[in-house]
Amino acid sequence: MSPPGRAKGEYRSAKHEGTPVSGTASTAVQVPAAVGESFTLRVRITDDEIPVFAKSVHDHNPLHHDLATALAAGYRGLIASGTQLGSIFMAMTATHFAKPTASGLRRSGVGMGFDIRFRAPVYANEDIDLRWTVTGIERKDSLNGWITRLEGDARSGDALLLSGTGTLLLRLPKAAS
Repeated sequence: MSPPGRAKGEYRSAKHEGTPVSGTASTAVQVPAAVGESFTLRVRITDDEIPVFAKSVHDHNPLHHDLATALAAGYRGLIASGTQLGSIFMAMTATHFAKPTASGLRRSGVGMGFDIRFRAPVYANEDIDLRWTVTGIERKDSLNGWITRLEGDARSGDALLLSGTGTLLLRLPKAAS
């Protein structure tokens, strides 16, 4: 049931991690993330990694394995499988939320769903900057955690390579919840 004045599904936002959402100081609820919390990662995929990863996920598209085919199709080199950058993009959310907050609050997270849009091909040997930002968080008692929504993207220079949204379930250790 939603509190008065809040529609069902409307997100609570905290100013920063650990901010009480409700109650007095003695009954404060610790929150495992904050709206606006952002995290980044820079990666570089090598020429050798592209076909190895594609083969490992059974992606046999020749654009990931055969340079002549990729060039003939109009690409400037092999292109990475979408699952390669997509998996790094999703995995960085689990890695981030497995780390304690700046105030030392321990937390964990599992993905509930992601929507990823591929915007441009990913080539080898370019710096790729990935970013996620928390856009909403709401307590879900039936799951003993917080439904956390994120938006993010991956860019190489000015080129948008992919964009996406994610939904995670964040939890605190049992002693802290």
